[in-house]
Amino acid sequence: MDKQLARLPDAESRNYRTLAISTAFILLIPVWARFIPGDVLHIDIVNVMVLAGIYACVVVGLNLLVGYAGQISLGHAAFFGIGAYTTAILCTRIHGFPTWLGVLAGTALSGAIGWLVGKPVLRLKGHYLAMATLGLGEIAFILFQQLKWLTGGTVGILNIPPLSMFGLKFDTDLKLYFVVWIIVMALMLLSINLIRSRVGRGLRALHSSEVAADAMGVNTSTYKVQVFVLSAAFAGLGGALFAHFQKYVNPESFVLAISIMFITMVVVGGMGNIWGGLIGVLLLTFLPPVIQALPQWLPGLPSGLQNFSNYELVLYGLLLILFMMFLPKGVADGLGRAADFTEVRARRLGDRRKAKRLEGR
Repeated sequence: MDKQLARLPDAESRNYRTLAISTAFILLIPVWARFIPGDVLHIDIVNVMVLAGIYACVVVGLNLLVGYAGQISLGHAAFFGIGAYTTAILCTRIHGFPTWLGVLAGTALSGAIGWLVGKPVLRLKGHYLAMATLGLGEIAFILFQQLKWLTGGTVGILNIPPLSMFGLKFDTDLKLYFVVWIIVMALMLLSINLIRSRVGRGLRALHSSEVAADAMGVNTSTYKVQVFVLSAAFAGLGGALFAHFQKYVNPESFVLAISIMFITMVVVGGMGNIWGGLIGVLLLTFLPPVIQALPQWLPGLPSGLQNFSNYELVLYGLLLILFMMFLPKGVADGLGRAADFTEVRARRLGDRRKAKRLEGR
């Protein structure tokens, strides 16, 4: 068995192979989705996948922070909102301001605020760090509501122009779909290379034991701030894309429930697994539209179960408990072990057949 496992491809090469296959599959989704009538599933697959790609920008960075560096954050909705409001303000208040530049500005400002916040906050550990980031999210939410002259208050900002770049306007879900998922795959490639680097090894050491990592010469304080800034920038990028996708933003889009949803996606998909966040995003982004489509699929469903917002946090909490109990390393780890087992069995079966053919000679 050990010899069979030794012949399996290493994690790095498997990541690149999976990235190539996933990119091809995801970019082909709009093609086969056209063959499924909308009144059959009652779900707009392309629209939901655009939202999933936007969330994936946030969750990929959050997985680096939580899954690899072991630093908990319950305030990533703040950076998500900063990115969204930055591009919304620039593109609606300044006539002719390039939307792609607004996206870059939202990403950069989120990263900069991440650095300002991360320097003092990351001195905390464990639940103290979680509470500090939770407070950050609540402060950002209050500012989004109260700075009416800048953010529009509870009404928010309307009529945000669609994303455009180099004369190309991405004003439909289908056009934005390809842009968003190309960005997601670029972030995945960046994350894979980061994990393979010296910084990635330092983050793993930091996650295992900060004291041991310090003793090994890892600059833990610098690494923590750097990965926090990178994670905040990823969240800001997702927020900026979200603003141009929705065409409006308001504070209700960046509440605590959004931060909890991001953490749930990381845990359900698999912490410390680069593909875990992506799997968690797809599962939990499709969960609300599937639940809302249940009355069409299952007539007679109680009305209380048809509105997802009625039990959203309860369901996320239940999912966290169940996955920590039965799949503590997430869906991605379970799928990976199943794939390894299947590949080992297939190779052993192939070796037996080969041996029988040789015996027959």
